This record gives sequence, C-alpha cells and structure tokens, in this order.
Amino acid sequence: MRGIQLGFFITMVAAAAVGAQELTLDAAVDSALANNPEVAAARERAAAASERLDGGKSHRMPKIGLSESFVYSNNPAEVFALTLNQGRFDMEEFFMSDPNNPDALSTFITKIDLELPIYTGGKLSARVGQAEAMSTAEDFSYAHTQQKVAFETITAYVNLAKAREHRALLEKARETTAEHVRLAEKYAAQGVILEADVLQARVYLSQMDDLLTQAANGAQLAQAALNFQMGADQTLPRSLADLPPAPPVGGDIDDWISAALDQRRDLEAVRLKLEAGRLEEKASRPGFYPEIAVLGNYGLYDDTIFGSNGHSGSLMAVARINLWGGGSNSAARAAARHETLGFEADIRRFEEGVRLEVQQAWQDLETARTRQVTAKSALEAATEAMRVRESRFRQGLDKMIDLLDAETGLREAEMREMVTRYDVTLNTHRLQYVSGATLIDTMEDSK
Repeated sequence: MRGIQLGFFITMVAAAAVGAQELTLDAAVDSALANNPEVAAARERAAAASERLDGGKSHRMPKIGLSESFVYSNNPAEVFALTLNQGRFDMEEFFMSDPNNPDALSTFITKIDLELPIYTGGKLSARVGQAEAMSTAEDFSYAHTQQKVAFETITAYVNLAKAREHRALLEKARETTAEHVRLAEKYAAQGVILEADVLQARVYLSQMDDLLTQAANGAQLAQAALNFQMGADQTLPRSLADLPPAPPVGGDIDDWISAALDQRRDLEAVRLKLEAGRLEEKASRPGFYPEIAVLGNYGLYDDTIFGSNGHSGSLMAVARINLWGGGSNSAARAAARHETLGFEADIRRFEEGVRLEVQQAWQDLETARTRQVTAKSALEAATEAMRVRESRFRQGLDKMIDLLDAETGLREAEMREMVTRYDVTLNTHRLQYVSGATLIDTMEDSK
C-alpha cells in the first residue's frame, strides 16, 4: 500500500510538471531580475541617489523666491516707508497735523528674492562630487545585486534539476529492486533460495520507498526555493528545460583574482564610497574659508495684488567667514578623516575577502572536476559489478545479499556521478560570479 501511495504521489507531481510551461535557465533569471524584491530595493536606492545628485547640483544655481504679503499698519515708520514704496509720498506729508498718529495704511507687497553663491571655498564642488560618487556607488551596488540574484537563481535552478534527477534515479533503482523481489519470490517458491532472502529483498524495497519519499520532499523544497527567487507562486510546479552547458573556464587562478579585483561591482561600490568619504573631508575644510554670495530683491507695492504703484530693489555682495565656531569645524574635519581611514581599512579587508572567495571557488571547481572523473570510472565499475551479480544470482551462484549489495553500490555510484556533474556546473557559475563576470552575458555566450 505504501508503495502504491508513493507511486500515485510521484505520478501526480510528474503530471503537474508536464502540464506546466517548460522553464529555461535564462527565463528563470529574467523572472528573478524582474520580480525579486531585493533587486527592486537596490534599483530604488540607485534612483534615490541619482535624485540626491540632482539636488546637490542645484545648489550651484541661483535661488529665486516669490512672495506676496499684505500689510495694514498705523505705525509712523511703517506708514512713512509704505507711502514712499507706493509712490504716494509728497511734500504735504511733512506738514501733517499729527505725524506720530498717521492714518492707517494698507498695501500689498509683491517681492522677488535672489541668492547666488559665488565662492564657497570648494564646499559645493566637494558636495557635488560626493553625491556623484555615491550615485555611481549605488549604481554598482544595483548591478551587483542583479548578479547576486542571478547567481542565486542559477543555484536554485541547478539544485532543482539535481533534486529531480535524484528522484528519477531512485525511481529507476526502485523498479530494479521490485523486479528482484519478484524474482526472489519466484525462486523461493521453487526452493532455490530461502524465504529469508525474500524478506531481505522486501526490507530493501521498503528502504527505497523511504528514500523516494525524502527525494520527493526535497524536490518540492527545491521548487519552492526557485519560485521564491523568481518572485513566483512557491507552490507552482514547473517543467525544467535541459541545463545549458557551463561556460568555459580558462586561465589560471591569478587571472581570475585579477579579474575579480577589476570587475567586482560590490568592490567598486566600496571604493566609490571611500572617494565620497575623502570628499566629505574636503567639504569640511571650507569652514575655515570665506563664503561669497550675491543677494538681491525687488518689490512691488500697491493697493491691489501684484500691483505696481511703487517699487524698490537692492543688490549686494556678502562675504562671510567663520572666525571661530567653538571647534566644530576642526571636529568635523577630524571625524571625516577617521571615516576615510575606516573606509580604507574596509577596502583592504574586502579585497582580501574577494581573493579568498575566488581561491575557494577555483579549488572547489578543480575538486569537482577531479571527483567527476573518478565518479564516472566508479559508475562504470558498479554497472559491470551489478551485471555480474545479477547474472550469478539468476544462476544460483550468488546470494540475495550479494545482489542487494551490488544494487546499493550501483545506486550510490549513480548518485555520486550525478552530484559531481551538477557540482561542476554550479562551481563554474560560482567562479564566474565571484570574479565579477556578468552572468547573464556568460550564459548567452555558452549557448
């Protein structure tokens, strides 16, 4: 009954997969780049940095403001000034009976203000350069996130393909075991072997059912992991296209390390943040230098809104220098310097981490290739051993336990060969990823 239930479960999963649209590796990566929230978050951070850059550049431009106000006053000074600005003043105003208590006056004031920085000691240039560095850094971070998600999607796709092949190998092995159980039952009925041999075969078949259940669950989890990366429904079964061949790997480890130090987008982002830190230090220096700006205003005065009964304006140049700020400028410069030194240390550590990642990926790939060669040879030997043991069992020369041992050896050899094959593929992509290669372009080139 257990075997029947498992078979039904596997059949349903397979039927669902067949009914689903075939999914290629490229399509999986494209879906992840379009729907993965991590990519979306990085894209928005890059957009925000770009907007901050535009805002920083705007500080170089003149600032123009427009205001409209209404004034009602009997204050002698204000009445006198407003009368002048409205163009209503005449000499009779000097001979008013009570100049300290003039009649209340009301007016609308339309004013335009202008502020234009001329010299800031390099602060504006440093701030703009800092914003440019941070914007470019976020662009690199976004590109790295895309590659990270692409690699994680490739990993999930490969793991799902491996999980499904694992399940398929176990299904094939179970069919072989079931055939041997039937053969043992036949020989036991003929008195050729003992009933204990039949029981051994049945126990082995039950163990295969347990392994198949685990494999089916593993395939489901691998499917959910791939769907998660793609931003799709995690319960959706998919039929996978064949894996494209892994991209070729040439050169030596030093070449790959050099490429990583030149190409890693996350490393470049950190370097740009260091540049931004240096510019922060530069931006703090103008606190010791004068700042020069042009200020201007122009006003219209009338009894109506936007009137022009009278007008006045001014234009001035202002120079300002901070003689002493309680040590705040020195503290800001010192803090920026310490942050710069911290970034430099971070970069050195980051570069060492990159070297280690490449070295590990290179060694893992070399190990996988060596193990693949060994696994192929072991599979050939296990296949021949299984053929011999089965022939001898049918001839009554070997016991059931010998045949079951051969089955186990063949199944384990098939699994090792399968695992090493996928390990070579995955470690190749990992080496490409940690070296800073563009995975999408690499995948296209390998077709």
